[in-house]
Amino acid sequence: MSVVLHAQIDRRNEGFSIKPSDSSLKADVSLSKKPIAIKGLTNKNVEYKINYNPIPDRFKKTSGVNIAQTSTLKKPTWDVNQKFTEDYQDVSSFSKDYLLGEISTSSKTVIIQCRDHEYVDGDRIKLMLNGVTIHPNLTLRGDFYTIDIDLKEGFNAIEFLALNEGTSRPNTAQLRVYDENGKLLASNRWLITTGFKASLTVHKK
Repeated sequence: MSVVLHAQIDRRNEGFSIKPSDSSLKADVSLSKKPIAIKGLTNKNVEYKINYNPIPDRFKKTSGVNIAQTSTLKKPTWDVNQKFTEDYQDVSSFSKDYLLGEISTSSKTVIIQCRDHEYVDGDRIKLMLNGVTIHPNLTLRGDFYTIDIDLKEGFNAIEFLALNEGTSRPNTAQLRVYDENGKLLASNRWLITTGFKASLTVHKK
């Protein structure tokens, strides 16, 4: 009896090589390092800068701030220089109608502005045009109240009737009148007691 054995040589630890068919052939495998020009939104060579100005040395702090140190700053004080002439004891001189003046204009409309130029104490007025009430009860404030008034041909009587005198007598107000183009036509003030009127006459050409 005979036994035939076949054995395979272990070549796992050996490498292998492939030889080219033409050993004289040499391939050019060098890479070009020249950058590709990229076309952007502009072809201008712009140099961006930050708007920064360094602080001069004389303004730089030489030491830190001691928060435990007592402040040497003076406390602010305010002096009120505005003086009010209201709160008269004798208001008999203001118990009469007051004429604010007469103006002439070709404007179809006038702009009336009025406010309490003294102590804002709740003064109220009624605004009338040629005897017709435009505003029945207007409280005067520290800022101007504005109202437009259409004029008729000829004379127009604009009247301000004092409804009260607020908490400080008498009823006080500042008046400004402008034409339709914003031109100042008149500026005046009144001091009247309750029931009396301050009137302005406007002549439309």
